[in-house]
Amino acid sequence: MTTSLVRQVLPRPRPRAATDDVHGTTAPGFASVRHFFERACREAGPPGSRGAALAVVRDGEAVVDLWHGTADPVTGTPWSGDTLMPLLTGSHGILATAVLLLADMGALELDAPVADHWPEFAVRGKGAVTLRDVLTFTARLPGMAAGLDQRDVENPRMMAALLELHSLEEDPRAGGVLHGPWTAGWIVAEVVRRVDGRDLDLFFLEEIAGPLGLDVHFGLVPDQLPQAARISYDEGFRARYRALDGGAGDGGAGDGEAELFERVWNNPSPFPADAGVWSESRRRYAIVPSLGAYASARGLARLQGVLAADAVRAPGEEPLLLSRRTLDQARSFWAEGLDPLLGGVSAYGEGGLQLLDEGLHPAVRSGAFGHQGPGGVAYQAWPQAGAGAALIRSRLTAGPGARVLDEVAGAVAQALRTG
Repeated sequence: MTTSLVRQVLPRPRPRAATDDVHGTTAPGFASVRHFFERACREAGPPGSRGAALAVVRDGEAVVDLWHGTADPVTGTPWSGDTLMPLLTGSHGILATAVLLLADMGALELDAPVADHWPEFAVRGKGAVTLRDVLTFTARLPGMAAGLDQRDVENPRMMAALLELHSLEEDPRAGGVLHGPWTAGWIVAEVVRRVDGRDLDLFFLEEIAGPLGLDVHFGLVPDQLPQAARISYDEGFRARYRALDGGAGDGGAGDGEAELFERVWNNPSPFPADAGVWSESRRRYAIVPSLGAYASARGLARLQGVLAADAVRAPGEEPLLLSRRTLDQARSFWAEGLDPLLGGVSAYGEGGLQLLDEGLHPAVRSGAFGHQGPGGVAYQAWPQAGAGAALIRSRLTAGPGARVLDEVAGAVAQALRTG
């Protein structure tokens, strides 16, 4: 397991009485958002098993900061505004942001081969694979052939060594698997380490989370454990990831002849039958790059708000995080398609940021980007409105969290119209 010793340590939260009420604040003009959030919380599962938070930051100010329910049904710990949720596959947008910052620093180029920084990666036909291919899931490396278990994935350097020996997928569907739980993160983490010298968690802390004051982390430290939410699944959630159990260890794919779906989503399962895997201290301490970003809704919304502001900043103006040039490139359309394994259409810009449909509120969501995570977790940057929004919840459901953010976008649009 690779874990940096230097990590932002937050104070332990004061104990609070458990409650099913919605807590927090909304700015004038955003009272309707509380109703959207309350309804989503009611639909997320039985009382006592669910917890969630919703945050919106506009022009650098929090206009929505709400939370509800229970962060850990086992201990009875209530959700608070500081509760940290593992984003699981929703970690990809955070991972991409770290790579984009290195590109902005001039430390790497997205269209350069990964092997320029990691020569051992070039073997077995991977010499032409670029970071852009990795970030947009078009590298033909969506899964692993070697059978893995849940402990293996907590060792990013070992996973990088295994990927050195991996060949590109021969299955013709592999280049269009636009969701992948594991491999992109291990490749990116190794490139970050080789380019910068710091592990991913420390780089992100010292260059992004620390300077911006964000509650967003790759892995946790002991003092943060009381703030971490315990995930669970509703009855229909795992049905999408059919045949998630079985095989070697905790669902390893077995041999290299296994079906593509098994190699990608069952080697091992990112959503094991025992959701408690994600609440073990060992897992929370580990660096699991593609799934192990932890964030509060506040921190996640603030990061998206920063990116939204930088995306419309005048060229040459000093950014808060990423230059206009880098964000323009990162948001330029690169890949779109129907995922052959999970279904659903996804689109990515050149920098691996997920491009979002403007929906019913183009004045807010034109040019929107972010990421839709599993089971209702979602975060979005809205450059036209100078806003960032995030919804996190511990009870993963089959319903999309983006629906709530669609309604939130309506409230932001109304606020823009009324001044």
